[in-house]
Amino acid sequence: MKKGALIYIARLLAERLIGAGLFWAGAGAFDLRSGIFFSVYILVAVVSAWVIYRRNPETLKERGKVNTNSPKWDKILLLVFWLSAFFLVYFAAGKTVPLGKGIKFDFIAGMVVYLVSAVITVKAMLENTFLESTARLQPERNQKVIMTGPYSVVRHPTYSAVLLWCVAVSCIFPSREVLILSAAIATVIIIRTKLEDEMLKKGLLGYDEYSKKVKYRLIPFLW
Repeated sequence: MKKGALIYIARLLAERLIGAGLFWAGAGAFDLRSGIFFSVYILVAVVSAWVIYRRNPETLKERGKVNTNSPKWDKILLLVFWLSAFFLVYFAAGKTVPLGKGIKFDFIAGMVVYLVSAVITVKAMLENTFLESTARLQPERNQKVIMTGPYSVVRHPTYSAVLLWCVAVSCIFPSREVLILSAAIATVIIIRTKLEDEMLKKGLLGYDEYSKKVKYRLIPFLW
């Protein structure tokens, strides 16, 4: 189990380092704003992985699975999300956001929102051992409905965290291209949430009852 978890952690760190590298490739350098963000971005990955590894390494191991029996729609949406959120958005930021913008309110607000999204993600991963990277039913693991922690507020808290990340990255790297990519990523997540929710209602025992108790998929009091 721990070997699989460590492989996932290594892959996660590699993705974040590549994202930073793509920003540098686009911008040609780092400034104070981008340097702080990518330092925190990588540090958050290290700290989060360490916390989850200590308390729930099975979740990390399962998230490391790439080839699963998830539906075709999930494979397509996940690929688009992975390429856009981990790589394309940072290259676009490097190409389009002028260096030297300094530490202003938009950056501070974006960093706060980003850290909130990271905390939600960690709490969800600690709570839900069935939180794989792909969206699928897991009868071989005796999957059950998780109703505690952030799952008592919304049914898909990690996707809620991604929406917050979209807001954060648009504030940290303010440009039209980053905003468009962030909106596209948010759209992918909303579509994936709807399709996954329908799949779970049909195939996971107790999920339909859970959806009546916790009414909101992503955003409390809205949807």
